[in-house]
Amino acid sequence: MEEINKEKGDMSTVYEVSYLLLPSLAVEQVPGKASSIKEMMTRLGGTVISDENPVLIDLAYPMVKVVGTERHKANSGYFGWIKFEMTAGDVEKVKKALDADVDTVRYLIIKTVRENTLLNGKMKFQKEEKFIKDEDVLEDVPVEALKEVAPEELDKSIDEIVVE
Repeated sequence: MEEINKEKGDMSTVYEVSYLLLPSLAVEQVPGKASSIKEMMTRLGGTVISDENPVLIDLAYPMVKVVGTERHKANSGYFGWIKFEMTAGDVEKVKKALDADVDTVRYLIIKTVRENTLLNGKMKFQKEEKFIKDEDVLEDVPVEALKEVAPEELDKSIDEIVVE
């Protein structure tokens, strides 16, 4: 997860930032805003590994973003993410830049791995199959063996089986 930068001697770590943009942005502005966030990260010393363009989602609860003297209440927002590599000191600069951005409602930065962690498609559950071993195969019992047994005979056969 961490690599040493030979030039600076700093440790680079892989991070992922998930962000939520205000729904008041026009649909045409959203890709431009996402690319400006990526450009900001590269300008601050990061390397973008992968990303997903923001998509409009409904929120579980309303969120408020205060811009100047206005309160923007959002019940939906454009959700996107970017996976990038950067030193820990430069991540603080990214946090400050995202805090100052008026279109970002919330963001979350986590440490992650370089590999792709997304699931492709839906998870498929395997049906539980019952396997029967050869020893467990039951044989047909003759009808004569199914006759009722007197309790005395049953006790006698149990005593024969149990050795004291």
